[in-house]
Formats: sequence, C-alpha cells, structure tokens
Amino acid sequence: IMKEPGKTQSLPGIVKILKEAGYNTSFWYGGEINFANFNSFIINNGFDRMITMDDFDPKFYNSKWGVHDHIFLNTLSDSMKNVREPFFNVILTLSSHEPFDVPMEPVFVGNDDYTKFRNSVYYTDKALGTFIESAKKSEWWNNTLVIIIADHCRRNSEEVYVYSEDIFRIPMLWIGGAVSSKGLKITKTGSQVDIPLTLLHQLGLEGDFPFGKDLLSDGSGSFAFYTFNDGFAFFTDSSGYIYDNVLGNAVLKSGMDPERAGDLGKAYLQVSFEDFLNR
Repeated sequence: IMKEPGKTQSLPGIVKILKEAGYNTSFWYGGEINFANFNSFIINNGFDRMITMDDFDPKFYNSKWGVHDHIFLNTLSDSMKNVREPFFNVILTLSSHEPFDVPMEPVFVGNDDYTKFRNSVYYTDKALGTFIESAKKSEWWNNTLVIIIADHCRRNSEEVYVYSEDIFRIPMLWIGGAVSSKGLKITKTGSQVDIPLTLLHQLGLEGDFPFGKDLLSDGSGSFAFYTFNDGFAFFTDSSGYIYDNVLGNAVLKSGMDPERAGDLGKAYLQVSFEDFLNR
C-alpha cells in the first residue's frame, strides 16, 4: 500500500487526530525520504514538518543509508530545545541496518554479519541513550512519553527460517517523565498497528483504527498477525499458526488451538486485502 499514494491518503492516521487536539507534529529520518515511497506516505499523514537527510550538510552523508544515528540524534536534541508543546515526533533511525558500517571501534570482535549487527545495535543504543539522558534535563521531559520500538528483528542463522516468529518478535518500551506507573511489564501479544489506539486512549482521545486495539485495555484481545515473502502467521498467547503459500501448507502449528489461530489468520488476511482493494 506504500506504493499507492491514492490509497495511503485514505488510511486512518494518528497524526491528523493529534493535530486536531493541538499537537505540533514532526517526522525525522536521516535517510532518503523517497525510499519505499516514504515521502508520499508522510505527506498524506499530514505531518507539520518533515526532516530528512536533505536537511543535513552533505559531509554527514557517511552511511550507505544517510546520516549516522549519533549525528542525527544530536541534531534532533538541539532542535528540541525550542520545541513547542504539546508535540508528537516520529523518529526513524538507520545505522543498525545492513551493511552495519557504524562509526565506532568494534565492541564485539568478528567480521561475520551477526557480529557486525551486534556492533551496530550497540552503537545505535548508545546514541539513543545519549539523546535520552540529554532529554531528561529538558523542560519538556516531565510531560513527555517516549515509545521505543523496532520494525522487526533479523535472521542471524541459516537455521532460522524466513517465517520464524523470532524474526518478528520485538520489544516495546514506554519511558519518559509522563509515565506514572513505572516498572510494569505488559505481556499481551500485539503489533505496531496497536500503537495508535493504545496511545490515543492514554491521552483521552479516540480514533477509528479497525486493525488496531488498545494493548492496555483488559477488554482487548491478545494476538498478532504478520506476513512474510509468501505466507502469513497468527499468534495468540496460547497458540500459533504459520502458513507458507509456496509449500501450500502450514509450517507451524503450536499451542492449545492452532487450527483456531489459523482460521483467525486467514480471516485477518482476507479482511486486510478487502480493505486494500476498497481504498
């Protein structure tokens, strides 16, 4: 759908809701904004401001993907000194992506991809940590929630299949001065599509996100759906089902009721295709 601007224009978006509530909105990415058609998607979302590698001095284009994370986050930190509250910023880092050419002395020794990946994550984590420590000293920190999440994990061994749950299982952190209940661990199964409703409900706002749920609500289901090259997966707290369309059969059935998980996954896929075609 990212390649269909006419369709992304009709997608529900948290940015428009927050703008109506008075939030100042920005999208930050130190890379090429036309990659994967980001540009039209971000514009269609309605961000007030978009910052990309084009806003940096070309001397900082020292990564395959654009501006390395420590330079990018330092620039963000400086910009935030004059930020107008309330604000909603989306920040996309890039240095922990292949080919993992980060500007630091290796912490982990080795030339294999997995070791390079670990070093790149160490680097990005350090850059992010520096940004957070600086943010804690700012005037806006006590009123701010910071959500940290990945897009996906990675395949670190040939023994890990492209459809493996391990590639798609990621953590999500909610930190910041605005967090009142600290140290909580939420075990509910969910995905990125659940973030908008979860966040909006914490702000006392509503939105129409048919594929999302409130992860902090006792009344919402515990499940996640994902796709890979030619197949899909559906997981709940108690069951899992992965279907490979190339092989024409399920490659994983686990837990108490995998057939039920499979039926839900098929229904989810069909509804999402129908939604796509109708936009």
